[in-house]
Amino acid sequence: MIDLLEDKEFQRLEKIYPFLSRAREEVCGMEKETFSIVDIETTGLDYTKSEIIEIAAIKVQNGDVKDIYNTLIKPAAEITPNIERLTGINNDLVLGSPVISDVAPKFLFFIENTILVAHNSDFDIPFLKHHLQNKFTNQILCTLKASRYLLPNLANHKLHTVAKYFNIDAQNRHRALGDVETTLGMFLKMIPLLQSKGIYKKEDLQKIPG
Repeated sequence: MIDLLEDKEFQRLEKIYPFLSRAREEVCGMEKETFSIVDIETTGLDYTKSEIIEIAAIKVQNGDVKDIYNTLIKPAAEITPNIERLTGINNDLVLGSPVISDVAPKFLFFIENTILVAHNSDFDIPFLKHHLQNKFTNQILCTLKASRYLLPNLANHKLHTVAKYFNIDAQNRHRALGDVETTLGMFLKMIPLLQSKGIYKKEDLQKIPG
């Protein structure tokens, strides 16, 4: 479909027959939206008991990065050796970092009026809603669910597996900004695949199986 829109003959006919522009509007609809690709690092897996120790987000529109948000967060409890080994984030590193109550309004402002994109949003979003006191209602696009839908033959749909499929070098794994950069690359590669499934605009995102 995208190749058709770029075809010179189609562009000529489009000027004569305005109704053909509807196809362009449908295909370009999702690219016109503003997305915030997000990731967090936490002190554990249970959002009711664990804390967020890092948040990162990249705001993107038309494939272009518009803004970046990244901060460490000082938790109330000590960071355990297991989490330090996994993320590289330790108690000394977060010393002097803002607490979640100070981060919340800045992050909420950053993601305002954007579609949130996360790999395994079923993990990230409950954490964010719980610790930010459920103060956002953004539409969500989960690249984990999208990869299961678009790439059903992959051995698994972990972040690094999907990134490898798309020839994306996943760097700084298990740090929020590094994983956001990887997710962004994957998401941009997924857009043409989503369009091939008839998912052209934000209203179509609900077609992705949950």
